[in-house]
Amino acid sequence: MRSELRSKLRALILLLALAACVDAAAQGDSKPSASHAAPIRLWHALSGVPEQSLLRVVESFNDSQAEFQVIAERKGDYGQTLAAGLAAAMAGKRRGGGPTEKRGLQPAALEGPQLLQVYDAGTADIMASRAYTPLYRLAAATRVAIPDERLNAPGAGAYADGAGRLLAFPLGSATPVLYLNRDTFIRAGLDPDQPPKTWYAMQPVLLSLQAAGSSCPYTTSLPTWVHIENVSAWHNNPLATEDNGLREGRKPELNLNGHLMIRHVSLLTAWFRSELFRYSGRGNEGDQRFASGECAMLTSSSDARWDILGKARFGVKVAQFPYYDDYNDAPYNTLSGGSALWAMAGNSARENLGVARFLAYLATPAVAAQWQQATGATPVTEGAYAALQGTDYFKSNPDMEIALRELRGFRSGAYSRGVRLRALPLIHSILDDELEKVWQGGKAPISALNDAVQRGNVVLREAERAAPVR
Repeated sequence: MRSELRSKLRALILLLALAACVDAAAQGDSKPSASHAAPIRLWHALSGVPEQSLLRVVESFNDSQAEFQVIAERKGDYGQTLAAGLAAAMAGKRRGGGPTEKRGLQPAALEGPQLLQVYDAGTADIMASRAYTPLYRLAAATRVAIPDERLNAPGAGAYADGAGRLLAFPLGSATPVLYLNRDTFIRAGLDPDQPPKTWYAMQPVLLSLQAAGSSCPYTTSLPTWVHIENVSAWHNNPLATEDNGLREGRKPELNLNGHLMIRHVSLLTAWFRSELFRYSGRGNEGDQRFASGECAMLTSSSDARWDILGKARFGVKVAQFPYYDDYNDAPYNTLSGGSALWAMAGNSARENLGVARFLAYLATPAVAAQWQQATGATPVTEGAYAALQGTDYFKSNPDMEIALRELRGFRSGAYSRGVRLRALPLIHSILDDELEKVWQGGKAPISALNDAVQRGNVVLREAERAAPVR
């Protein structure tokens, strides 16, 4: 296992730290227009409906003015997109660095993007690379007003510096919620409009569902994100030192093996052994088991709602993510899962102006509201929220307000503002591995959490040595 971990880490380091020629075949079919519009490359990892929505926004922006031409190019999954963006940035530095206008090169000669979509798990890695221009500096340099009033202020903390200034533009957000099968609840004599609010209240509900014939009373998707990261934030419980890595210039260490996590993983393990909880996998597999009607309850991302509603042949209820009402004055707030757009360093002044104007366009209430409705993400600005309130959106989709309330939070805490750790995808993999050893191999929860901390801290230190903060 140690050699496998080192192999994965070396692969990540090669992707993040070494310059590589960008494969022309992977750059998509979009081409700059033949006009004098300055091209602004946006590399992203979206697919399906979100990608089509992004392309419509890009087309609308391009049609609204003639000075800039945004070119949206999908570069693979999130990890591949981040790796390609950082590799191209390093290749540009090796060629001499600095804005293209100072090097006498045309923007089209650059391999890299002017704007890069990075998922939340990659935040610490792009920050460590210093391959970006902070959003607040971009706005000041270009004198373009980019609205930065974030609706989900605590959840946007992962994209802010120590002074609360935004470093990147959050493209969308989602957070864990509880899904209920209304029909199964009613057959079990339960009221789906009175969902369990706490983890303690979950157990009698699960027992009733099991007694009524449910073979899968409860399952979850994304177990590490839901049950480790978000349960910790929901209770202002540390996941790592240095405020979960948000304190810049420090070397955080994992410390998630405390009382809350031991209690929570032990509770899930007891339910697993009693067949009240069914493990579905590391990803979104639980969504399908719930949508098919097999499982009566599900914890998953709020943006899974649209897909679930499209597949379910039963009534679906969305409820607030459960919490422990006897721990640390919970709840606080849940975390914003999603991605952000980062302005890359080395752009020319004109390119920076184009990036700023495009982000300002994205932030306009009408455009932002259309984006949220199309993708199912929660609004990231007050303007977008106000625009949606002016329609029948929340009246037709009252469940969407639940995710917003969670992200806004009930109180603030140092450990509920987000997570910023190097090589976080590898740490997620370690946590998934240890949870599987508990639920499928019989390992004790405390041993699994202790081992996850030890293994994760090795990853953190090796990532820092291999790719020091610039």
